[in-house]
Amino acid sequence: MKSTPALKALCQPTLKANELSIHPNDGFDLGMMMTAYDVEIDGDGPGRVRLRNECPKECIELPPKLYEKFGKPRNAILKFDGTKLFIESC
Repeated sequence: MKSTPALKALCQPTLKANELSIHPNDGFDLGMMMTAYDVEIDGDGPGRVRLRNECPKECIELPPKLYEKFGKPRNAILKFDGTKLFIESC
């Protein structure tokens, strides 16, 4: 399973529910090379990860629903097994 270092978690109200954004460099750590991935978000069902250059490096942008669900974390570590995305608050 591939993972990122701790990423700064940002609440981004403009994102759709169950959609999150990371910088392409952080996506590379997870083995992601395309601009978007449909994933199973651990504990929340289907979702989508978008790799966007507009997203600050070493940050994850979460919609308010997910941000609150994971306890409004300062940082988060992402783990990806190819289909399922795990978000660990830290």
